[in-house]
Amino acid sequence: MKIKLVVSLLLAFLAFIFIIQNTHPVQVNFLAWSVEMSIVVMLMVMLGAGLVIGWVLCSYLRFIRSRRTGGKKDDLSAKGRIVQGGNVVDRQGGRAGHE
Repeated sequence: MKIKLVVSLLLAFLAFIFIIQNTHPVQVNFLAWSVEMSIVVMLMVMLGAGLVIGWVLCSYLRFIRSRRTGGKKDDLSAKGRIVQGGNVVDRQGGRAGHE
């Protein structure tokens, strides 16, 4: 656990040094837009765009996966029940009644 803290602090320190050293503005051209901003702001915007794209893709893949399985696994676990040997069983181990 301490190794994660050390690595996190080291990465934060390196990011701080990067921010301090790269404050000069750059011109970014995209399609018809042209914007002048610092490198750090540009990288933060790109990081945010990457996070949003990754989140949307992950959500879409989960949606597709749940459509294939019919959502049955999620429905049973939400009611506090599991499937065991083909039978629906309460989490306490008793057999569940039909609804």
